[in-house]
Amino acid sequence: MKYAMTFTERGRRVILGEDESVASVSADCRRAAVAFVNGLGGASDKLDVALWLTGAYARAVRHARGGERVPALASAPDVTETAVREVVLRARIEILAELSDAADHDGVLPFTDRMVQAGYLAKTVDADGVVVWVPIDAPRIRLADRVRALFAADSLDAPDVYEEMYVCGRCDQLAFDAPGKLVRLCAPHRRSSGMTYPGVVPASRDVG
Repeated sequence: MKYAMTFTERGRRVILGEDESVASVSADCRRAAVAFVNGLGGASDKLDVALWLTGAYARAVRHARGGERVPALASAPDVTETAVREVVLRARIEILAELSDAADHDGVLPFTDRMVQAGYLAKTVDADGVVVWVPIDAPRIRLADRVRALFAADSLDAPDVYEEMYVCGRCDQLAFDAPGKLVRLCAPHRRSSGMTYPGVVPASRDVG
């Protein structure tokens, strides 16, 4: 199998297979990041976190690993379910606040530079020579920063998508679509409000 392999400035090996590209890496990062902020919350338990870490997250970070992931949060017996829920909820609240702020600034994430400087992102190229940013999976990275690194890599690889990013004002779900951003309502809440076109005209209102 052909692959592109580079080394970061810290010596971490990054490998992209021949079927991998900036688009596929971006999609994996966004899928995992959105799964966290939209799927996990105050009711999450150890199993939920473990499934996320070994599922969507593991796929997104498979290109650049720096040792075994710290398993304490998801599996250590001395970490209570209450502690897990608090960590997940706090991370979700912090990140959604940062994303909401970014939505007011053309989708520019406030933590991207910090993730790069901390070494949580690696810069590589795909088989066609296109620059690709990938998130690092390494020990001792806080859960919130793991999620931030996913968003940061995605925003660097697909910046245009983040111009349409917003957090729904009713359900706090993260979404990416221009019509919804105009009114800060996700598609389900636009429909439930009777909004028919970019969220401005209620379906029941006579506009003739």
